[in-house]
Amino acid sequence: MDEKVVSYLRKVYREYYLHSQVNLEIPSKISSREFGYMPFGGGMVRHLSFKSAGELIAELVKQGPSSVYCSNAVYEYPTLQMDEKGWLGAELIFDIDADSIPTLCKSKHAWWSCQDCHKGGMGQKPSKCPACKGASVEQMHWSCRECLNATKEHVRRLVDFLGDDFGVRQEQIRLYFSGNRGYHAHVQDERFDDADSSMRGDIANYIRGTGLNLKAMQDKTLAISSLGWGRRASLFFSQSDPGTKKNQKTTEQIILTNGAMIDESVTTDVHRVFRMPGTLHGTSGMLKMRVQSLQDFDPLLQPVVLGDESMKVHVYYAPEFYLKRRKFGPYDSATVQLPTYAAVFLLARGLGVVAA
Repeated sequence: MDEKVVSYLRKVYREYYLHSQVNLEIPSKISSREFGYMPFGGGMVRHLSFKSAGELIAELVKQGPSSVYCSNAVYEYPTLQMDEKGWLGAELIFDIDADSIPTLCKSKHAWWSCQDCHKGGMGQKPSKCPACKGASVEQMHWSCRECLNATKEHVRRLVDFLGDDFGVRQEQIRLYFSGNRGYHAHVQDERFDDADSSMRGDIANYIRGTGLNLKAMQDKTLAISSLGWGRRASLFFSQSDPGTKKNQKTTEQIILTNGAMIDESVTTDVHRVFRMPGTLHGTSGMLKMRVQSLQDFDPLLQPVVLGDESMKVHVYYAPEFYLKRRKFGPYDSATVQLPTYAAVFLLARGLGVVAA
């Protein structure tokens, strides 16, 4: 990453943490958590521990990191290597990302970028850049209202599973926008804290509908139709044509319309570090923030917390995108004045440089 870009981004992030500490959600049992951060232009720094919120905030202001992470687990010795930490339990956390949701709109906002000459174009990435013939071509994606709304629907399904099937109370589920294209659900229910990876995998597979056997469900008593996947299957058939057959294709349709596309690998990892609530995302400049009302939440508005100060940026290539109800782009080797939040959105992705 260009040195001027690193300097600018670090300055913006440092100033945010200096003046916006009210947005930070300090985790419980802070001294037993593992923290980590990603500096701009550098590698991951892990196995950190802080005794207090003030100590953590001071480090954020000092470093101005690209991303800040905190473990869902609590440990006896959080600064030691993984097999020496002394695992004491971990919150159950789910991740749902727009990239994982099969929506038709993806082909409309898929694009590619050459890391060698910085040219780009719409559609699927070519094997070689048509401009410089280099092979360092990356597939890129924006998000639109369609896929962001589809992601919300899967979050709603997840909440339904947690409440109706696992008895998690509404106030025990903390929903967060990730700061990019997805959502995290933090479950504040001690019943799950001691669950190992295998048990968390069973929970994830159940919510995804993995291995759902409709015939086995039919062989059970009728009472089962009021519970769990049985309830969802019964509702599906009540809304379908009376002649709908109960076969594997139907089962797949029930899963498609009811399952939540959570990332199983995230749920099963009891040593994972997650983006800390109230911190900025490293490739968007948007906030990982609590979602109080999923229906009313706008992921392209409320999480955009950086300022409107004008910044001159030379943009290599970028399709159009929307932030704070404003349209930006498309840009192709263009020098433009952008508000800070839009400049960071592009610069943090390596799509331009600070212009003179």
